[in-house]
Amino acid sequence: MKQVTVVDEDIDPNSAESVEYAMATRFQADKDLIIIKNVRGSSLDPSSNQQKLQTAKMGIDATRSLSKRPEGFELAKIPKIDKIKLEKYFK
Repeated sequence: MKQVTVVDEDIDPNSAESVEYAMATRFQADKDLIIIKNVRGSSLDPSSNQQKLQTAKMGIDATRSLSKRPEGFELAKIPKIDKIKLEKYFK
């Protein structure tokens, strides 16, 4: 693994859109990015140092800040979204 993104329980880690939302609203690169240099990598990674099998890895903390008000991080919900039929508006 070369990249790990950590999210809160309200974010679906299987949804790229949901993870992107968390990164856009909960991640600050100057505080929440961890880079680890010269660690064991894979021989299948052509970008790594193939002689030493070393690479760089990164971690992204896209979780809610504990020092900010929690309401600001809630996902917006569209009222009655399950009742809206988009096909009704497209022909």
